[in-house]
Amino acid sequence: MFSKKALLVGAMVFLLAACEGGDVNINANDNSTNTDNSVVNGGGGGLNNPCAQYTDPDTQNVVQGAFDGTNCSYGADFVGENHPLTVDLTIPFISGVHVFEDSLFVGEDNDGSDPSIPTPQEGDGPTLTIRAGARLAFTQSANYLLINRGSQIIADGSVSAPIIISSFSDLVSGSADEEAIAQWGGVVINGNGITSKCSDAQRANDTCHILSEGKPSYYGGNNNAESSGILRYVIVKHTGFEVADGDELNGITFNAVGSGTVVENIEAYSTSDDGIEFFGGAVNILNYIALYVNDDSIDYADGYVGTVTNALVIHGMNSGNRCIEGDNQGSDFDALPRTSPVVNNMTCIISAQDGSFRGDSEGPLLRRGTETVLRNSIISDTYARNLLSRSGNECFELNNDQTFTLASAGNPLVNSVAIACQEATKGCRLFNPDDTCADANFANGDTVGQWITDTSANGADYSFNLNTAGEPVYVTTDSTNANLVVLNGIYTATSFTDTAGAPLTITPEDVPNGATRLQGEDSFPIIGAVHASNDWTANWAYGLEDTAHGGRLWFNPDTGLAP
Repeated sequence: MFSKKALLVGAMVFLLAACEGGDVNINANDNSTNTDNSVVNGGGGGLNNPCAQYTDPDTQNVVQGAFDGTNCSYGADFVGENHPLTVDLTIPFISGVHVFEDSLFVGEDNDGSDPSIPTPQEGDGPTLTIRAGARLAFTQSANYLLINRGSQIIADGSVSAPIIISSFSDLVSGSADEEAIAQWGGVVINGNGITSKCSDAQRANDTCHILSEGKPSYYGGNNNAESSGILRYVIVKHTGFEVADGDELNGITFNAVGSGTVVENIEAYSTSDDGIEFFGGAVNILNYIALYVNDDSIDYADGYVGTVTNALVIHGMNSGNRCIEGDNQGSDFDALPRTSPVVNNMTCIISAQDGSFRGDSEGPLLRRGTETVLRNSIISDTYARNLLSRSGNECFELNNDQTFTLASAGNPLVNSVAIACQEATKGCRLFNPDDTCADANFANGDTVGQWITDTSANGADYSFNLNTAGEPVYVTTDSTNANLVVLNGIYTATSFTDTAGAPLTITPEDVPNGATRLQGEDSFPIIGAVHASNDWTANWAYGLEDTAHGGRLWFNPDTGLAP
């Protein structure tokens, strides 16, 4: 029932006149051209219809999108919530937009109600291929893109031809405000990876079926190495609609997705809920931008053990909750396998706004028994204080007894991280659903700041939080200190000082994209997500440059707010 079926292909592609409206240009930064004029072989529409097509495995009829001279449209009879793809589909590059009038569900779901039906594994289901430079738009707010277990997505864009997935009002009609949210659902990938919501016996017996956010679909299994495909140079915009009662989707949701999945150079732009969220699994992320995410930019729980490297997080002037929200499991703080990811080279720029509908703009919050390694990163509220005259919000917080106990033993740990904030650290040992509580200390009386900087007043050794030179993490609340300039726009500044006043010189080298010097190497590690000498965001990311789409960065010097 779940076996992979016939290959489908699109018709030959040719360049078409671009449509009027918002985000017409393929390249978000408007300074490069799309050179992917690939030819997709296959019959059905011929040269007059470049839209995606497939052969229905039951009727053997060719099913193809409708072409209006600019855009391709796909109705519910092509694919939808009640009509998922069961064969491979290729969405070709056109200069217009692929418009979906229903959800794009790939593969058949298995809820476990029939024990005789095995859960589809990697390669059992169909593959959705999206060509470089293609743009996909959803017309209905409740629609979204779902990859079911056993199926794959191959969305392999490039610097000059990123793949953009957004709403009709953004890509076609041009009526969407730059920071509009919840105009469609988002991307959901269900994998067969490990989640702490299932027991060892359930994983071994193929009875691990966890209900996903969104319309009913299930994830979970016993294969943290599984591949759900490729996401490379993909921009997801204006997401987060409540597609099911109580379920608002994220930019991209990774449900128990395995480490065989390739995720590189992705952006979540202006989303109502989280930017990326992980429920278990082990997928790794390289080069991630979270721009104007209203809730948490990185959210993980339920046994997630992957690595996020190079994460540029920028809160909106009046939006954004946490750069990281890390949990073990909400209903069992000691659940195993324990959530234990690594975040390398994050830049977290908060706006320190208070009272948005998602909460206050803050830095990372580690709670509910998570283990997290945070390395080589910057957390800063200096723009918010210097440009917006705000008093700042907490930039690093530990929460719950279990998290404090783990931290005192070395995981969570914070290693070679610059925290330049007025309210640098906070601790809360009691569980409060509203996350409000007075500052709390470690069992020996040390504060979270003392834990980070190894300045214990009680003889505790927290040296695991020091860099290789034995220097403490840079933590300061001194707004008059010139060394608070740890950033130059989105780039890491070339030098600043640690808490003892010793200079730390950052010397980015010509290294391959995504490379980072880890602890134990000869010189001080590269700090932060992006460096002027190696800007992996250039020429494809949306909204970071003043010349692109009006310069929406609120601290961009060309907007009148100079850093």
